[in-house]
Amino acid sequence: MRGSPPKSSGSTASQAYDRKKARSRERERTLTLAGQDIAPCPPPKDLARRARADGNFRYFCETYFPRLFTLPWSDDHLRVIRKIERTVLNSETFAVAMPRGTGKTTLCQTAVLWAILTGKHPFVFLIASTQEYALSMLGNIKSHLSTNERLLEDYPEAVYPIRRLEGESRRCSGQRYYGRLTYIAWTADEIVMPSLPGSRCAVEKTVLTRESSS
Repeated sequence: MRGSPPKSSGSTASQAYDRKKARSRERERTLTLAGQDIAPCPPPKDLARRARADGNFRYFCETYFPRLFTLPWSDDHLRVIRKIERTVLNSETFAVAMPRGTGKTTLCQTAVLWAILTGKHPFVFLIASTQEYALSMLGNIKSHLSTNERLLEDYPEAVYPIRRLEGESRRCSGQRYYGRLTYIAWTADEIVMPSLPGSRCAVEKTVLTRESSS
């Protein structure tokens, strides 16, 4: 029998180098995925406070936004708050007119957060008279989600993934929770809340291509 010719030292060295590169790429990939994974999520700090806020819009405003609502409520404010509460909880509709500077916009923005964080409505549209004004209101909502510590304490499944972005929207596409994408979106004109197991504000991710939508 004739044995196979011995491999050249150059070929052996090349194969060893390729294996080293492959190991290096796999190690970098593992480190990248580990850096993108935000698990575990902290538990809610005060379940009793959260449960009360879930069904009481006035309490939600006073508890989580004391710096926005600093003055005593007027009778008109309380009527509007009750109407907002019924609208969110029972899917009612209403129109309201109040003097400028009396808190209509602030109440509406807070109601958007209440409806989303409590899982009452998976899709919420905040409509304004101009695009500039709409983007300004969305910016306010994003600011609350990014800086309000009490929201983070009691609604961590929604707020914690946002905090882990650290203001970098480019991190959205790779963010994972125990290896699964959270599908969070954080753009100038849209927020898609993160999908974590058990989250009440998570929305199933649906991707429509040009072919599937036609």
